[in-house]
Amino acid sequence: MNQAISRAGLAAAVVVAALAIVTPAIPAAAAPAGGNGQFGLTPVPDGAGRVAPYFMLTMAAGESATDTALVSNEGQVTEALKLSRATGVTAGNGGSAFSEEFQGCSGTGCWVSGLAGEVTLPAGAVEQLPFTVRVPAGTTPGQYLAGLTVEAAVPPASVQVGSNGKATARAIIIERVTVGVAVTVGVLSRMTTRLRIPDVTGQDIGPTARLNIALANTGQTFAHGTGQASCTAAGRRQLFSVYASTVLPHDQAVIAVNAPGLPEGATMPCAVWLGYGNGLIARWSGLVTVPAAPRTRIVHTGPGAYSVVPDNGIPAWAVALLVIGILVLATLAALLLRLRRRKPNS
Repeated sequence: MNQAISRAGLAAAVVVAALAIVTPAIPAAAAPAGGNGQFGLTPVPDGAGRVAPYFMLTMAAGESATDTALVSNEGQVTEALKLSRATGVTAGNGGSAFSEEFQGCSGTGCWVSGLAGEVTLPAGAVEQLPFTVRVPAGTTPGQYLAGLTVEAAVPPASVQVGSNGKATARAIIIERVTVGVAVTVGVLSRMTTRLRIPDVTGQDIGPTARLNIALANTGQTFAHGTGQASCTAAGRRQLFSVYASTVLPHDQAVIAVNAPGLPEGATMPCAVWLGYGNGLIARWSGLVTVPAAPRTRIVHTGPGAYSVVPDNGIPAWAVALLVIGILVLATLAALLLRLRRRKPNS
């Protein structure tokens, strides 16, 4: 489907861990709607008891609409929860994600208002929380993404996550659930769906080559697709499957495709096609270079000191630094020896 974000792309559960402190959450990876085992956040079921994977609203610029979220405590004790609006973004490698939770608002996150800031639920309880979405006047037709986020109001106590001898590492783990609010502004059937592949580059990841496929959504609707990449090296053509998760309108992502078997340090012709929307195809072809993995070796640079240097020789600047270091050490040794000789016998 090119006109709707997939279920996995619109709700997220995040665990944020930081040594000794709580760090701001980065955009969440996509995950199924619902909860994290302790609390949940979903749209209110319809008359038939069906629960949508995310909120879907259609309105014109300047209009507003109300909806209701269902927050639940699925744990065994009373839970104080805080809620926030969120801004929908495209994750770096594709897929919908969210940012700006509990940090004010920006972009589409500011379209959401009226959401309760905090709620306390006994074990097993659920509560309906209404909210309003208002589209700013002058907003151009297209599909937009906001979100609602819930997490514990009081950060949990830190837990030990590792130890090494007398040293231990502790972390505060924050569990967070986000559900998407997809807003279609205007008439969906009149909107364009368009993906472009501006460039493809090669990368060496350990023993495996990788194709990084740049993808840009220049249309008005959410878009994702599947396709194939092919490269020819040493007379042999190899094929690799490509899957691109949701890219939001006027946004971009880099789709990483592992390409085992492609030679390192070689430039070869490659082509990519990606099917999306209703029979649409994005294409790219050109030369791709997979860089050779850097070769290094360990050299002895001083008493008890070793350095990693390129295997193709030590650069001139490094040689100069080594010489200077050796001269400094030699000078210090000579001074110490002279001082010892001058010291009177006791």
